[in-house]
Amino acid sequence: MALPLKEALGRSPEKEPVTERLVTPEIPPEIERVEAVAGAELKLSHPVTDDSGAVVMDNAAPQQVIVTLPLTDEEMNRALHLKIFYSLRWLAEWTRRLLKTAGGKFLYKPE
Repeated sequence: MALPLKEALGRSPEKEPVTERLVTPEIPPEIERVEAVAGAELKLSHPVTDDSGAVVMDNAAPQQVIVTLPLTDEEMNRALHLKIFYSLRWLAEWTRRLLKTAGGKFLYKPE
């Protein structure tokens, strides 16, 4: 099945190239100075709520999450030397991947 030609689709080539128009926003006269703040943390004075009173946005507090891995260090070392069709090997490979991607945020399973 052949694709239809451009002429058959009814499209005409562009007559003028598309150019981007730069628009500068108008600043009201009561604003004296405008600064761009990049990377600064913003603090809300109070949580933002919707009409029903439910909190929509609140100050974000960074949380330290520590995950306990499903294997001990010894089990991990043994499992990495098993054949590939054992499920324990797959679990160890997944655990090793987590350790590589997110360094010191994990603890081994207590013995």
